[in-house]
Amino acid sequence: MSFGRFRPVEHPITESLEMSSSTEKKSPSEAIVHVAFEAALTPAIRRALSGKASVAVVVIVPAAAWVGHCKHFWHGRFGDRWYVLDRDGANRSEHKATIGNSRVSEALAAGKSIVGIATSMDILPSTLVASADHTMHLTVPTGGALRQVLNAHLGRPIAEDVPALVGTGLDLDDLTAAFRPKSTSRQIVARIERATRRRIGSENDDRLGSLDSATEYGLARRWALELAKDLEDGCVSQASRSLVVYGETGTGKTRFANLVAKHLGLPLISFSIADLFGGTSDGALGGVIQATNAIFDRVFTAKNCVFFLDELDALPNRATISDRGRDWWLPVITNFMLKLDSAFSRGEEKIFIAATNYVSRIDSALLRPGRYERAIEIRRPDLAGTINILGSYLPELDLEARTDLGQILRGSTGAEIMMIARDARRIARREDRALRPDDVRAIALPIENIPAARLRRICIHEAAHAVGILVLDCGNLHGIVVRTRDGTAGRTMAEHKEDDLLTRRDFEARVVATLCGRVAECALIGEVSVGSGLATDSDMAIATRIIGSLHAGSLGDDLAFRADQQSALAAVARDPSLRRRVEADLLRLEKDALRLVRRNRHAILAIAEELAKTRHLTGEAIRELYEESSREPKAKPEAKSARRPNAKNARS
Repeated sequence: MSFGRFRPVEHPITESLEMSSSTEKKSPSEAIVHVAFEAALTPAIRRALSGKASVAVVVIVPAAAWVGHCKHFWHGRFGDRWYVLDRDGANRSEHKATIGNSRVSEALAAGKSIVGIATSMDILPSTLVASADHTMHLTVPTGGALRQVLNAHLGRPIAEDVPALVGTGLDLDDLTAAFRPKSTSRQIVARIERATRRRIGSENDDRLGSLDSATEYGLARRWALELAKDLEDGCVSQASRSLVVYGETGTGKTRFANLVAKHLGLPLISFSIADLFGGTSDGALGGVIQATNAIFDRVFTAKNCVFFLDELDALPNRATISDRGRDWWLPVITNFMLKLDSAFSRGEEKIFIAATNYVSRIDSALLRPGRYERAIEIRRPDLAGTINILGSYLPELDLEARTDLGQILRGSTGAEIMMIARDARRIARREDRALRPDDVRAIALPIENIPAARLRRICIHEAAHAVGILVLDCGNLHGIVVRTRDGTAGRTMAEHKEDDLLTRRDFEARVVATLCGRVAECALIGEVSVGSGLATDSDMAIATRIIGSLHAGSLGDDLAFRADQQSALAAVARDPSLRRRVEADLLRLEKDALRLVRRNRHAILAIAEELAKTRHLTGEAIRELYEESSREPKAKPEAKSARRPNAKNARS
């Protein structure tokens, strides 16, 4: 997509405003500024600049590096009758809207023309901004406009076409660096192409796949497709151009931004909040603010782009920031939001996507209309999403093979699937042959030497979860996987049903199914292991969080809302009264889980036995085993020597 096009001269103007003849050569920076200036001219501005009346003009440049070059260009083009006020934002004490107003008013009152050149109107005198007769926005020449720059620099027309996106995201210095002595036009274009790829990344990477088929992104994908339709219809002002995607690590938030950029045909410019403290920044307050300005300068240089900002939660929330850090952080946050507002307010086709693992930590001022308008969670993919991701990383496998593997890998994050695909390719490469589905299966379900007692406990635990889900009908069961390579001994994969709004009974059913694994260990093996607790993502933490949120979120005995599910554990820990209620409910539901496990003991053992052999069972296979065992005569009760679960050994 080309940013600047030369406009034909529609009215006679002074010779100083006409395009240079083909024999006049310009330095690289002069040629770049010259082309950008000509592209921003309108007939009305041309007439005003060629007249003798006093005129006030504001010129907004893409980045700080342009300010000095534009000042030099203006003096050379229009002479000394203009008062030129240039501000690049480097001097924070003087480059303010309140500084220089009297000088502006005096110059205009004396009949002198004045131009303010800056990266933002916010740092120009407010009197100049209010009095400006014309405002010009200069953009970085790209594509066809870059060809005009080469013509002006070389003093002759060049034969090469310049691809539309070449130059996107580059600053004036980046472009100037490509114009080296004794270089041909082809060599200059090749250098700019390389610099562009390094600045904006490889947004057309074929391995990304297509947004059209990326069903794993759910509502976020729908948002992007609707945005594309709005842009196609020319409804930029009505489009929702900003989004925060959130979710656990590895769910593909960065890949989503790349897919959106590819689908829209726009370059991707990506940064992280961590970049404010690295690179050229020294970590001091002034350095962080300068780094912030540099990031947004890079965005301003690209007229049309997808701006992806990662780790948005690393910018502190002003509502929770400590008094000790407030004085240091407030200037950083305020400057960031001003720059963000400036980026959003520009009418170009810029798309803003941010990512975070912790959406609750983001300042509410960032999540509002006019900034980041929506927040959408990206979850672990369903079966269709898993198959699609496998197609991106393993395109040589056919759909049938990817579907079979998707059953095993369902519920894995995109990052986990990528790692499995990489390790599977290593197997094939070392054996000097093509990749096979068995290579992927060998990585996804490795032959692990799990001790028999541990394997039996894992399988019984997961089988009990599955049976609890089937009996209570509290979810869609997709399968069980047993593997220890990713830090979890086993995983029962299911998704909650969402046919209706959830009630307290629905939540309690989920808790009973969650407790079934713990109770089965105690009832069928004799003792509970650490697999049910000791971590914030363990069964007991999940159960406590659900019941705690019921009582703290007005679905319990009290109407007052005290905490949501994310903060329920903290509420239970600090509130003794709430903790007693949660404990009472958990003990009651544990008894329900125990009755369920005892009634379905035979089915749990049958599923666990098969799971120990295969290490993976689909939801359909589990249901068949459950139904088959339900038709068979029940086994005799276990020996009396087995320890029975009680309140004491059920707490670990």
